[in-house]
Amino acid sequence: MKKLILLSWILLLPFLSYAQEKRSVFFELDGTYWEKSLSYPQFFAPEKNRFGSARLFVGIPMGEKWAIGLLGGPSATYQQQEDGKRFRELYAPEPDENGNAIYIGNTTETIPVGLQSELIGFGAFIQRRISLGEKTSLNINFYGMNESGTNGQLEIFPDYSYWYWWPCPNCLTIAPGPIVREMEQNNWKAGLDLAFAWSLSPKIDLGLRANFLEFRKQSLKGVPSITNGLTIYDPNYILSEGYFGDRYDFGSAVAREGVRLSLSFKPF
Repeated sequence: MKKLILLSWILLLPFLSYAQEKRSVFFELDGTYWEKSLSYPQFFAPEKNRFGSARLFVGIPMGEKWAIGLLGGPSATYQQQEDGKRFRELYAPEPDENGNAIYIGNTTETIPVGLQSELIGFGAFIQRRISLGEKTSLNINFYGMNESGTNGQLEIFPDYSYWYWWPCPNCLTIAPGPIVREMEQNNWKAGLDLAFAWSLSPKIDLGLRANFLEFRKQSLKGVPSITNGLTIYDPNYILSEGYFGDRYDFGSAVAREGVRLSLSFKPF
């Protein structure tokens, strides 16, 4: 990734020299934050989908209608994942004559899962500007970027409304909550970004932006756990393994990332 950023800057050096001579560099900052409540029948489960991000664009005009530049910034997300499934043992409501639980079979349990991520992204863009009026314009950005983060976590929410084992004298000493599996995430994204801009002054534009069309490759990788090194079967650990690997999606990213408010500065 560092080599890619260095190569990008080297390729942009001639354009930077041109921009310095013509005094035409522009900066654009955008950001968004939103939450969406989730509804689950069980008490302990993901409560909200969240997304927040900020991005900085540094661009150089190439004529009156085109521009080229770099972009990057942080993002923080919490996303509901497809529910996991695992087997759960069933026991009779009453013990046997020796006080031992009576095993009566298995059932399939559906478990809510959430993914928390903190990512840093870098990329490049090409912009096409279309004038709509004296003070309004439509900016079309073709972009590509990479996002990565190492401190994410997968949260698994078992149903604590039943006893795992019967009897359970120590259950009240356990604080119910998600079972956390640390993970690393890496995203490659490319697509079409649309922005409606309104000129407040010759040097400042206010706008609304959205990733209208996007291809994303999401790679999740589990962080090794010391506990898992023991020879103990952990169904939650096995369940989390099903979420790791590569995922691909193509379409509008508005539902996932929302609409961003942007501010463009043209200091020269």
